Amino acid sequence: MNKRLLLVITFFNAFIHFANAADITLYVIPKGKGNGTKQSPASLQQVISMLPQLKKENQKGSISIILKNGTYELSEPIRITPENGGSKDLKIIFKAEINARPIISGGKRITMTGDGILSADLSSLLKGKEGMLQDLYIDGKRAVRARRPNIGFLKFKKTSEKKTSDLPWHETTSVQYYEIPAETYTELKKLSPEKLKNVRFNVYHKWIVTSRNIDSLSTTSSGFYSTGQGLPPYNKIDETSLFFLENVANALDLKNEWVIDENNRVNYIPEDTGKKKVEAIVPVVEKLLLIEGDSENVVNNVFFQGISFCYANKPFTASKYGQAAAAVDAAIVLNDAENIRFENCSIMHTGQYAIWFKKNTKYCTMSKCYVNDLGAGGVRIGPMELPKDTLTLTSNINIENCIIHSGGKNYPHAVGVHITHSANNNIVHNDIADFGYTGISVGWVWGYAFSPSINNKVLYNHVHHIGWAILSDMAGIYTLGVSPGTEISHNVVHDVYSYGYGGWGLYTDEGSSSIRMENNLVYHTKTGGFHQHFGKNNIINNNIIAFSKKFLAQFTRAEDHQSFEFKHNILLADGERFLEGRWQQGIINIDSNCYWNSNNKKSLFMISSVKYGNKTNDTLSFKQWQQTSGKDKNSLFQNPGFKDPEKYDFTIHNPSVIQQIGFIPFDYNKAGVTGDKQWKKLAVLPENIIREFDKSVRETMLE
Repeated sequence: MNKRLLLVITFFNAFIHFANAADITLYVIPKGKGNGTKQSPASLQQVISMLPQLKKENQKGSISIILKNGTYELSEPIRITPENGGSKDLKIIFKAEINARPIISGGKRITMTGDGILSADLSSLLKGKEGMLQDLYIDGKRAVRARRPNIGFLKFKKTSEKKTSDLPWHETTSVQYYEIPAETYTELKKLSPEKLKNVRFNVYHKWIVTSRNIDSLSTTSSGFYSTGQGLPPYNKIDETSLFFLENVANALDLKNEWVIDENNRVNYIPEDTGKKKVEAIVPVVEKLLLIEGDSENVVNNVFFQGISFCYANKPFTASKYGQAAAAVDAAIVLNDAENIRFENCSIMHTGQYAIWFKKNTKYCTMSKCYVNDLGAGGVRIGPMELPKDTLTLTSNINIENCIIHSGGKNYPHAVGVHITHSANNNIVHNDIADFGYTGISVGWVWGYAFSPSINNKVLYNHVHHIGWAILSDMAGIYTLGVSPGTEISHNVVHDVYSYGYGGWGLYTDEGSSSIRMENNLVYHTKTGGFHQHFGKNNIINNNIIAFSKKFLAQFTRAEDHQSFEFKHNILLADGERFLEGRWQQGIINIDSNCYWNSNNKKSLFMISSVKYGNKTNDTLSFKQWQQTSGKDKNSLFQNPGFKDPEKYDFTIHNPSVIQQIGFIPFDYNKAGVTGDKQWKKLAVLPENIIREFDKSVRETMLE
């Protein structure tokens, strides 16, 4: 009998066996060839292909696919559609077997061999793929693309740009010239034209990282040319911008570094230089999981439990301009889907974002998931374009009790959790750390135009070690646009440091309106625990803001409406200014706050900008501020009575002072992940990352 026919008959018998049960269980193993029973597991792809028929036979209950231990290597994404997904009455559950940790992988194993420098030919793996390999993993860790300088950054001596047309910057390309240090130019000059074009340069300018390849070197000066998308006039690349070069063939000089050449041959220096053979993983699949319905027939009721999704990316091509790495995709993407759950899963070793609840996606949950080692950010919620109607608005996405760490490996301007055009989402009890730009971002409309991003709740999160002092205009928690019902409360935000301006804890940016920020603890920031650029009727009450490098709170633009209420807050300084900006001129309800300087040195209370954009400032003491502004009349300049703020113990030791301003104590220890000790321990950022973060901040502060 034909083997294929025999397999069909076997599956048919399995259908008959399962059809009589309300709940069906199928078993899979990597490279399985059985019929899906426990004794004869099938492959994951085989079982997914069985789902449409099983759904017809069983319209209620559940179909559970039990993944046994092992690595399930993909050659293309897993696709869940209305045909093989669940329904209102039927759940499809992909679940790890007890004590198993199955890995769905978009990577392929390669072997590198050699003496000192190991190598492998990847031309067959990367055949037909446009662009350059971005990621290489050794023993589950991301290897480093060989770079110049090995540590830190360089600065340009001179930059210029010539547009290729008269169209607006975002609709045209431009030829850009970058003059670099002479010694770096000399290194590049040693490369052949083919190897030169394989060099990737990364420029950090304000809140963006531009990544491109080099076209050619200048023959008259120590510079190079690169053609790409025109740069916006408000975020040019200039002599203050940081940059470094990578995938430089003659920069391969440190352990765990690698380069790939124009022929797709990878060269690598192992950690143990005596090794003559090393196995590595190369991502060859861009997306691991696609859940896609349509507006009339959504994918429904699909659960993922205890599964790891790892190793996904596409080859590198020149990056497009965009805040929050908005042009970057994700390893898992959901469109037109409802009631999708990820529980106790991992998403790791991605080259882009981890997961995107994108278009018309509703009532989905990520719970107790570990998201780590990311090329871009962690979680995206909502599309980039305004939906045509609110019926197709992505909404009611819950991200709860998750650890979202260590992003921006390829795109440092990405965000830990990024909500764009989306409403009624809950970001609760997560630990978000080690990102180069912003921890949580909410809203995607600049100014006071209509925004559907309402009723978003950002509660009880621990957001920390953000910025790395490499980008500017960023924050621990950032908002945009009119957002009635949005609440940002009971969060702990700390260690937020920018390169230039704008390393804030809480940041209500352009048009942020009707947002409530209460019961947050914010400390250790560069330019303030709170900043409002411009907005309307925000409530900033009952927060603790402590210890910043420059100011504790900023306010930039005064308008002809009430910008915000600022009451019952405690601001604790260590010699820095308390307030900076348009606090005198703005329409704000500021009162019943407590200010205290723990540093015995006398310091001025405020730097008040006379006019928006004007560098001429007035400096005021606390009494002068009260007298000249008529504001903060019932506020105090007095020790609030924290137990041990130098050791970050902000519990109230003496409540008599705070009672005078109406401050209500809150338990900031409730922020962050919940559950067992092991899960909480995993949320602690490794010491080596904290040391490197602190080093990066110190070096920037010395400039």
